[in-house]
Amino acid sequence: MDLRRAAKVIKDLCLPPYRLDQVRRAVFGHAVSSYEEISVLPLALRAELTKAAPILCLAPRELLVSSDGRARKAALTLLDGKVVETVLLRPSPQRWTACVSTQVGCAFGCTFCATGKMGFVRDLTAEEITDQVLFWRQHMKREGLEGGLGNVVYMGMGEPLANYEAVAESLKALIDHRQHGIGARHVSVSTVGIPQAIERFAADFPQINLAVSLHAAEDELRSRLVPANRAFPLAELARALERYLGVSSRKVLLEYALLAGVNDRACDADALVAFVQRLGRPELFHVNLILYNPTATPFRPTSEPEARRFQDRLLAAGLKATLRQSLGTDIRGACGQLVSERS
Repeated sequence: MDLRRAAKVIKDLCLPPYRLDQVRRAVFGHAVSSYEEISVLPLALRAELTKAAPILCLAPRELLVSSDGRARKAALTLLDGKVVETVLLRPSPQRWTACVSTQVGCAFGCTFCATGKMGFVRDLTAEEITDQVLFWRQHMKREGLEGGLGNVVYMGMGEPLANYEAVAESLKALIDHRQHGIGARHVSVSTVGIPQAIERFAADFPQINLAVSLHAAEDELRSRLVPANRAFPLAELARALERYLGVSSRKVLLEYALLAGVNDRACDADALVAFVQRLGRPELFHVNLILYNPTATPFRPTSEPEARRFQDRLLAAGLKATLRQSLGTDIRGACGQLVSERS
């Protein structure tokens, strides 16, 4: 929903400004799916808004629900025919989280990620990003899902910080109390680690959470798993994180997908401990261990007992670490599984 287009329609029709407030409250506060539901608006205005300022710039192509009902994945068709996937998760009975995409595909080619395998198609606009959240709010209303949509994570398709301007604009809309009204501390942005963009993000959004897709704490291994490490090695990433902590007091989430026999050994855990300790403020980092979600790659997930041993080694060294429960694997909606045809 681009309120600027709605504002122009209202201005061109010489209508009072309070009409825009009525639109805003209905779209963002009541999750209406069409202008016809906003009965306080004149019929002529509803018709013009429908043509010139559609509530959503995307349409559902497919929607899947996991067997336990705690994950829903939607394939959404954009106006140019491109398709992105987005996920709605229920990590607890009282809370829903929307996982949104920021690009069609991804140029960074992490070797274990389905999105990386499809390559880069194009950036999403700010409206295309935030409309994923609006789509899920409308869906929750139609389905009568209990609990609110309280969290948004930029962990879907694409590298958010490589589409910085659109992502920044979308973040401002999400935390604007007149629009989506989601608290900054309930929004998280994930990145493979682009140093200059991390520093810019810290300055622009010090209250929004940062997550770094680390997956290895030694350059040779990380470069094999995350090719971006060749351009932005761990030393540069570490300097950016140090400067980030100089601006933001928020904890940094380090995402670590455990791959059997690849990055789950005792030496890999020790390298991760050393990396965090070198940053000087280990209390401000939290390692999020993820059992690898299978994609069309040769990698296999670490067994849960081995993952627990890896976690215990981090905890014994004083790091904060959790083994995350993946939701939506049966609908290929878990981390690293989102993909659409390259069109």
